[in-house]
Amino acid sequence: MNQLRIVVMEDGPLQEQDHDATLRHLGLIDARTGLPHRDLLLDRLGQAVASVSRGGAAFALMCIGISVLPGPPGPSRAEPEALRDEFAHQLLAMSRHTDSFALSGPDEFLALIPGNPSVGGLMTMGQKMAAGFAGRLQVHIGVALCPRHAADAGVLLQQACAALEQARGAQVITALYEPRGLGTASRCEPAPEPEDEACTPGFVPVIDLQEGGLLRLQIVAGAGGPGSGSSTDFAPTSIGAPPRQDRSQQQHQLLGLLDRALQAASGWRRQGLKVRLSLPLPGRLLDEPTLAPALLALLDRHRWPAPDLTVEARSAAIMQRGAEVIEALSSAGVPLSIDDEGDGMALHLAMAAPASVAELKFDSTSLGLLRSEAQRIAVVRALVALAQGWQARVVATGVDDLLTRAWLAELGCDAAQGPACGRELPADQVPAWCAGRSGPPGLSTNTAATQATMPASAAGSRLAHGQSGGASAAEGSRPR
Repeated sequence: MNQLRIVVMEDGPLQEQDHDATLRHLGLIDARTGLPHRDLLLDRLGQAVASVSRGGAAFALMCIGISVLPGPPGPSRAEPEALRDEFAHQLLAMSRHTDSFALSGPDEFLALIPGNPSVGGLMTMGQKMAAGFAGRLQVHIGVALCPRHAADAGVLLQQACAALEQARGAQVITALYEPRGLGTASRCEPAPEPEDEACTPGFVPVIDLQEGGLLRLQIVAGAGGPGSGSSTDFAPTSIGAPPRQDRSQQQHQLLGLLDRALQAASGWRRQGLKVRLSLPLPGRLLDEPTLAPALLALLDRHRWPAPDLTVEARSAAIMQRGAEVIEALSSAGVPLSIDDEGDGMALHLAMAAPASVAELKFDSTSLGLLRSEAQRIAVVRALVALAQGWQARVVATGVDDLLTRAWLAELGCDAAQGPACGRELPADQVPAWCAGRSGPPGLSTNTAATQATMPASAAGSRLAHGQSGGASAAEGSRPR
């Protein structure tokens, strides 16, 4: 039988003490920790998401997990419940009046951090949470950002929980959510190699299509070894995948690679060969607060001008990790190149995130997936127009023949790299390659002349079969 409960309240204002007690009861406050339960924070989470949809400020959702570390028993050893309560009280003590913390489970907490918090600030906050409990509690934190990761309260909560599991798996304090099924998931960082091999630089030429000279050399890892020429595989690690390597180790290898590349390039400059370099940044390091200072310190040590080193990052990685590292480098004069990865929306948003973008890269081989020549021309012209709006250079990758190279130049592309522009070179071969180049790099003079005289229709037939190639002069005219 259904029952109807009626609560009758006397007229008149509530006394302050009764009012607080009522709110504590309605808010389901945990008596031991002083924190509200999960339901109250989820209600505020829904309000925060609704505010973002109306143009309000972004925010972060943190899922915090703790576990008691094993230790020798004794009278001084605190009980797990007491440690949990102490940790909860620390959360309350370090929170701002705008932050919201809640008890989510026996050993889990939720935190809503409003006000468009920075990734670096969240990492620092996680370190502070764990610092006071070193040796007693193991603290792991998963972070999801609204609206970057999701604009739905339920989805955002799932993402924060998934990031917590990632932090536990990678044995790091704080992990930012990394989505499954990322378009670049098949191009994640390779497994770590022995340090000597991993830090051996190779150099891939990037050619200026309008002037015909060398624009710069892209630094790649392990010249001639496994993964040679594929150092642009710097996508973030997928959730659920086993940790490939510790972030500090990956950063150490990246800086070692750059150190050796700068050492070699400084030697070339002393010989009168002035070159510029570019360095692809691993996606999972784009929110590492120590990366930018360490990279700039290397430039200072080698006396390498900041404008002569371009850093490259993928659009999805920027959207996922943020642009703080890139902005720190940009403010020091280091140019940024963004790889579009074929994701137009992510590209637009990623280009809007950093303070400035010097270059847009796109994979020319993907043009072969389009059905018609008109579609291919329209895509290239759209990318050129987008880059011009940002006052950025356009670089085509994967250019494997001279006709394609000429076709891209006619459509307004500024630079290119690929087999038709030069293959990966070890450091000791770069000066000779630059001095002896008498035509398109990587091709003999005879081969270059032969391809240059091929009719444009040959290239058009290749494109019709879904391959990259040139275009007729009529269709390939450069947009005005």
